[in-house]
Amino acid sequence: MTDSSPNPALPISRRLLCARCGTAFTCDLSGQCWCVEETIRLPMPKEGEDCLCPACLRASANTHREA
Repeated sequence: MTDSSPNPALPISRRLLCARCGTAFTCDLSGQCWCVEETIRLPMPKEGEDCLCPACLRASANTHREA
């Protein structure tokens, strides 16, 4: 039988500051994060960079689309 309870050692969500603009947002590691619903898909963040806020993700996608 598999234990389906969450692992207490892993955080379910974390409070982040956008790696580009500093806006605070929440990243939900349980799979319910805002980015799951986004149709925008980009490569992994640059080395040393963490998640982006919705506005910066969309701006980065637009930049890549125009290039």
